[in-house]
Amino acid sequence: MNIIAVDIGNTETCIGIGNINTWESFRFTTRTTITSDEWLMMMKATLPDNDVKIEGTIVCSVVPQVNNIFIDALTRYSSSTPILLGPGIKTGLSVKIDNPKELGPDRIANSVGGVDKVGSPVIIVDLGTATTLDVVNSRKEYIGGLIAPGLKISLEALVNKTASLKSVDFAVPESIIGRNTYDAIQSGLIYGHASLVDGLIEKSIQELGEEASVIVTGGFGSLIHEYLNFSVRYYENLTLDGLAKIYQINS
Repeated sequence: MNIIAVDIGNTETCIGIGNINTWESFRFTTRTTITSDEWLMMMKATLPDNDVKIEGTIVCSVVPQVNNIFIDALTRYSSSTPILLGPGIKTGLSVKIDNPKELGPDRIANSVGGVDKVGSPVIIVDLGTATTLDVVNSRKEYIGGLIAPGLKISLEALVNKTASLKSVDFAVPESIIGRNTYDAIQSGLIYGHASLVDGLIEKSIQELGEEASVIVTGGFGSLIHEYLNFSVRYYENLTLDGLAKIYQINS
């Protein structure tokens, strides 16, 4: 049975229709000024016809000011009341950090999806607006993670804070040692970020004290994961998979 799973991020909102590993996904720009009626119109214009049977809906969001407006639109579109991932929702994980309410719901969904796919312990690397690492130990306890500026933020900071450096495409140059400014920036971004992720994974495993599987996801995950030294598994829709698992747990 299909569900609708939604990941509302700072930059994009991803709406998936399907279930674990079988998603048809659609991406929209996240805007705080959009109305519920506008969201509903976009859903009707973009998502499959309403004859697709939907069992239920689940949403995770890191943009609280969008939640009520979006959920109203989704309720009208799907004729079901969405589950909003947050306190009180069962996940199958025990959160062992100082203030569990601070933990972004997308990171919870990623962690649930990671444990469901490879078991625990597991480290999940999400390469999006920010680059995050989430760590789940062998007892299925979420013990914390790391947050670093993402690729797009890094490029914007580099361009905005320098007088002569220009923006570049997010692509891998032919060599690490750039022979012109454009290639040098690309190399610093791609290979530099891969080295950052490698270092954070290594130090996280050392502190965890046990070998862990590593999963990569996120918008830039497809670009970066091939250049990591660690053996990793890449899942494009890990957040949606985690949301589908949480939906199952709470049904």
